This record gives sequence, C-alpha cells and structure tokens, in this order.
Amino acid sequence: MSELTETEKKQIWEEVRREFPDDAVMQEVHYVRLLHYRQTKDLSAQERVRFFARAGKRKRVSSRAVHVE
Repeated sequence: MSELTETEKKQIWEEVRREFPDDAVMQEVHYVRLLHYRQTKDLSAQERVRFFARAGKRKRVSSRAVHVE
C-alpha cells in the first residue's frame, strides 16, 4: 500500500470538489474511492482483499441493509 502525501490528498479533494461542487456527501464518497484506488493500485488482488479487510475492521459501518423499493 502506498501512502499519499498531504499534497496528493489536497489534489484529490480539489478534484472531487470540482466534480461535485454542491454535494458534500458525494465529495466524501468520491474522495475515499480515489484515495483507496491510489493506495491500492499497485497491489495484487490478494493484497487488495487484505487491505479492505483490515480497513473494515478499523471502521465498522452499520451492518443493516437498506432496502429501497
């Protein structure tokens, strides 16, 4: 996993703010998506699975499924 510099993180924020100027939730979602992509782009599939498994243990999100009709 590669660590990003503060400059790289700021660049990602600037990018997502341009893409979603009036939507803070979408900014957050896409920031994390791009951050994870850049952190794992050089990892093998198995290494990526381990990365996301560890990330899931650090940050638990509600396990309740949301059903929308």
